[in-house]
Amino acid sequence: MKIKTLLSICIAATLPLYTAASFAEHAETVNYYVIAKQAEPFQIENDNNHQGIVTDIVKTIFEESPYEIEYHTYPFNRMITLLEAGGEPNWITYGSPSWGGVQAENLSDNPIYNVHHVLLSSNSSPFNFNTMQDLQDKVVVLLHGFDYPQLEPYIEKGDIEELRVKDYSAAFRVINKLPGDTAFVEMESRIKYNLNKQNKNKEKFNMTSFNNIIPDYPIYLAFDPKMDPKLQTFINQRLNNLKSTGKIDNIVNKYL
Repeated sequence: MKIKTLLSICIAATLPLYTAASFAEHAETVNYYVIAKQAEPFQIENDNNHQGIVTDIVKTIFEESPYEIEYHTYPFNRMITLLEAGGEPNWITYGSPSWGGVQAENLSDNPIYNVHHVLLSSNSSPFNFNTMQDLQDKVVVLLHGFDYPQLEPYIEKGDIEELRVKDYSAAFRVINKLPGDTAFVEMESRIKYNLNKQNKNKEKFNMTSFNNIIPDYPIYLAFDPKMDPKLQTFINQRLNNLKSTGKIDNIVNKYL
C-alpha cells in the first residue's frame, strides 16, 4: 500500500513538468518583426527587452496559447526587404493600407491605433501653419527610411527642402539650431514619446496639426500573406476581445 502511494505521489509530482515540457516542445512559432530604434513607442527594444504598443498587444494576444513568439529586429529598410522576400513563416508586424507594399497586403480585421501627424518647430521663432505655402522655402526634417508621399510633389518642385535625419535626437537638434527655418514632420505619438524619453522641455517646442496634408489613418497588425488561416483567425479573435474589453486602450495609454 505504501509503495502504491509513493508511486502515485511521484507520478503527480512529475506530471506538471512533463505537461509544461510537452507544451513547449509542441508550441508553434510566430515570427514577430521589430523595427530597430525608429519605431518607438510602437516597438521598443532595450537589450532584447521588447515593449511598446504593438509589442504589448502581440504579447497579450499570445498569452496562454499554443504559440511562441520569436523576435526578429532589423533596421526598417532591411526589415521590409526581408518581408518582401517572404520572411519567416507566419510573420507579424504592423502596417496600414496607406503605406502600401508588404505592410498593407494582409491586415488584421480591426485597427489597433489611429495615427495623427504634426509639425514640430522651435518656440524661439514660431510660425503659423495652415497650408503648404506657409512652409515655402523652409526645410522639412524627416526620418530616414520612411516615405511621405503627400510631401513628395512639394519637394520635387523645390517648394520645400527635405533634410533626412537618423533619429529623433537629430531632428530635435536641427529645429533648435535653425529655429524659424525648419520643422519636423512626424507622428504625434512618436514625437511625444521621444520628447518625454529625452527629458526635453515641451514648452520650447511648438506642435501643430498636420492632418490637412497627411490625413489621420489607422494602423493594424500586418500578417504574412501566406499565414496559416487558423493562426490568423486566432489572432483576430483575440484582438477583437482585447479591443471590446478596453485592454488595447489601456496598453496605448501606458505609453502616451
